[in-house]
Amino acid sequence: MTTRPEADVADRALWWTTGQIATALGVSPVLLRAWDSRYGLGPARRGPGGHRLYGPRELQRLRRMHALVNQGIRAGTAAGMVLAEAVTPAQSRLRADEIDQAAVALDLPALAVLLDELLAGHGTLAAWVDVIAPVLRRQGERWQTGERAFAAEWALAGAVSAALERHAARVRPPPHGRPVLLACCAAERHPLPFQVLAAVLREAGVPVVFLGEMVAPDVVVRTAVRLEPVLVLLWSMTPYSADAPLVAELARRDLPVRAAGPGWYPVGGRVGPVLNDLRAALRAVSAHAGRVWP
Repeated sequence: MTTRPEADVADRALWWTTGQIATALGVSPVLLRAWDSRYGLGPARRGPGGHRLYGPRELQRLRRMHALVNQGIRAGTAAGMVLAEAVTPAQSRLRADEIDQAAVALDLPALAVLLDELLAGHGTLAAWVDVIAPVLRRQGERWQTGERAFAAEWALAGAVSAALERHAARVRPPPHGRPVLLACCAAERHPLPFQVLAAVLREAGVPVVFLGEMVAPDVVVRTAVRLEPVLVLLWSMTPYSADAPLVAELARRDLPVRAAGPGWYPVGGRVGPVLNDLRAALRAVSAHAGRVWP
């Protein structure tokens, strides 16, 4: 197993404009610019034409700022709290090195502590993009050059999965409603990107049900019929696991379904446009769940 594609699929193109962030938070772009000029809670970079672009770390800060202000805390005080909690890029690189070293040493207790602290401090989206995915890519590159990195990859993937489960238990449950249903195809053994997606959705207050890896087609169909989800996403990372008949069966039952992951590419037009990264998946959820996401 190589986890490098998992990292690549889940973290491409996660940059948003001021307007997209404002819409997602339900505030005006003017307020975001004020938070930038007064408190330094601004974008990480500028894109073509000088457009201000926010990354996952900045999105996490602004969500925290918005939540504090909504609790009645004055903006200046809230900004001070957010900045005090903020993690710098240098700190993220240091944490990535620590996690990488713990995985190479197969130090599972240390990995658990490091990942729990990371998710609590960053939130899932920034933790994945800034720290976990880069470490997975690093280990994948070692594996491709012939280093014996399988054990470290296995240790890290398992530790991340367990940490996400612990983190989910600490997140306030989303409101009841029709969920987003996530499932891996029956032969798919690489569930980590969908675990990340499920955690990001929970943090954003979106009802989500994740069935896990290697889910029998009949289970997916029966669960979807019973839950009436706003959207079904089916994950396939490798071509042998893509199940086009399952997509067709769900569509035949008038259930909204999208294929996600690089394993679907050989199937082509039989399953419609493939969601190929985390941002595309979040946009699909926005379109079906009525929840605005950048």
